[in-house]
Amino acid sequence: MPGTAVGLFMMDFVFRPFAKIYEKMPLIMLLVLVVLYSAIGYMVLKSAYLSDHPN
Repeated sequence: MPGTAVGLFMMDFVFRPFAKIYEKMPLIMLLVLVVLYSAIGYMVLKSAYLSDHPN
């Protein structure tokens, strides 16, 4: 599983062309960023804390 920094870089690289579209709709852009970064945060928390405790 790649590191979080690689994921952030890839997301930035992939979503940068669409940023011009979302500049005209700031609330939608904020919602998209919250969803993306919360998904990354969940993966970080899962790998850091939940990997020690098996289901």
